[in-house]
Amino acid sequence: MKGVLTAFFFISCWVLNAQKAPDEPLSYQDDLDFEWQSEGTSHKLWAVSRSHAPIEVLLTDRSSQAEVRSVLLPSFEQIMVLEMTGPELEAVRAKIRDSLQIGYYFGHPDLIKADLNYPYLFPFRKGKKYEVSQGFNGKTSHHSEQSRYAIDFQLNVGEPVFAARPGLVVKVVDWFTKQGGPELRNAANRIVVLHDDGTIASYVHLQFQGSLVAEGQQIAAGEKIGFSGLTGYTNGPHLHFVVRKERDQAIPVYFTGYEGKALKQGKRYKRNH
Repeated sequence: MKGVLTAFFFISCWVLNAQKAPDEPLSYQDDLDFEWQSEGTSHKLWAVSRSHAPIEVLLTDRSSQAEVRSVLLPSFEQIMVLEMTGPELEAVRAKIRDSLQIGYYFGHPDLIKADLNYPYLFPFRKGKKYEVSQGFNGKTSHHSEQSRYAIDFQLNVGEPVFAARPGLVVKVVDWFTKQGGPELRNAANRIVVLHDDGTIASYVHLQFQGSLVAEGQQIAAGEKIGFSGLTGYTNGPHLHFVVRKERDQAIPVYFTGYEGKALKQGKRYKRNH
C-alpha cells in the first residue's frame, strides 16, 4: 500500500512540496491531504490531491479489514470520500477514527490496463552489461505481492540510471542519505513513473540528490534520469526496478531482446538497444 493514514482529522493547508531536509521521513501529505467541511449536522470529508498520479483512496473496516469504499482521486483534484451526520464534528471524527482506516495507492483499477508484453529497455547505459543479483521471486526479498516481480541490477553507486519506458514522473524522493536494515525500509531514494497503460514503475535505492528529473516531467525511454546509490533497506549498492498495477501488485516485466523470458539471477545482461 502506498500509504495508510492514522491521523488525518485536520483542515489542510495547501502548500506545494518544498525541498526536504536530509533524511526527513516520508509523509502522506506529500501526495494528498484531507479536509472536513461541515454544514449543520452534515459533515463531509474531502480528499485533496497533491500528486501528478491518479490515486485510489481506500476505506476499510478496522475490525474486519473488509473494504468499505474505493474512490478515484484524479491528479490535483479533490473529491468527497465520506459523508456523516451528527451534531458535533468532533464526535463524528472520533467515530470514524475508531471504525475506519483510510489508505491510498498510486493508480486506480479503472485506469490500469497493464500491457504484460511491453518490451522494456534495460535501465542502464546502452552497451553496458550488468549482473542480475535478484530476479522474480528472489529468495532474499522478492517474495511479497509488491516485489515478487522486481529485478535487482548490480549497478554501483554513482552509475547512471535510464528510463526503461516512457512516462510521466509522479514522485521523486532524493533526500535520504543512509542504508541499513528494515528500519530504513521507507528511506530509499526513488523515481516513480506513470506509464500510458496506468502501470507505475519504481527505480529504487538511488543516490542522495541523485535524480535528474522532476515531478510532472515527461520522460522518454532510454533517457538518463538519475544515479544508482546505496539508500534505504539494502546491504549493498544496486538498482531495484519494479513495475506495479493496481494496489501495488508487482507484474512481470520483459526486456527488449528477451521478450517473454524472465531474467536469471547471477547472469549478466547487455543492453543493445
